Amino acid sequence: MSEVAPVTLGPADVPRWLFWAVAGPTAAGWVVTYLLAIRQAIVDKRVGVPVYMAAVDFAWEFSLTFILEQTPTQRGINFAWVIVNVFLMYQVFRYGRNDYPRLSPRAFTWSVLGVLVWAALLVMAGANEFHDLDGMYIGMVINVPLSASFILMLRRRGSSLGQSMHIATAKCVGSFFAGLTGFLLYPHRILFWVVVPTMVVLDIVYLVLLHRTMRAEGRSPWAFTARPHAEAVLVART
Repeated sequence: MSEVAPVTLGPADVPRWLFWAVAGPTAAGWVVTYLLAIRQAIVDKRVGVPVYMAAVDFAWEFSLTFILEQTPTQRGINFAWVIVNVFLMYQVFRYGRNDYPRLSPRAFTWSVLGVLVWAALLVMAGANEFHDLDGMYIGMVINVPLSASFILMLRRRGSSLGQSMHIATAKCVGSFFAGLTGFLLYPHRILFWVVVPTMVVLDIVYLVLLHRTMRAEGRSPWAFTARPHAEAVLVART
């Protein structure tokens, strides 16, 4: 056991240029992920971010931006993500039930709202518990099931509908640099050495599986406008 609990130690004093060298790609990677996911959902009529993790993500960003105490820099970054996430949540309610056809519209809506409220309470309690002013602990922990949910979404659909290598790559970049930001600011927090490699490995696994799925569908993995052939999607689902 550490003599001093690592969570009680504040962030390291790093040069501003060094901070933005890793935090900048984090913010950019996630904004690009969201924007590409919104576009792909419009094209394929399937959400680009897994339904229930989109609700968790929105709860994290909204709570940290408007309710909890935050560092000014992180609040500004989160605010930009909240704006984009409003569109993601709109698509969740419009297209999300396509992934859960056995749920009635009423049950689907209430389940999403229930997860959103629960996640907001968890984020606020966790931020208070760890005194997580920049949302680093909570954000890292949420990212693990988020990364896993993309793999599960691919398996559930049996096709690459609503997904693209560009989305997967942008998310992997955002997660990787978020991990570097955590290591830079909090080198003493041992939990990050478990959480960060886990989410990055999951993102890489998703990239590989998605690439294989697209090739099997006859879809060019890096074509920006290509869609899976209907026959390939039907075979994948059966």
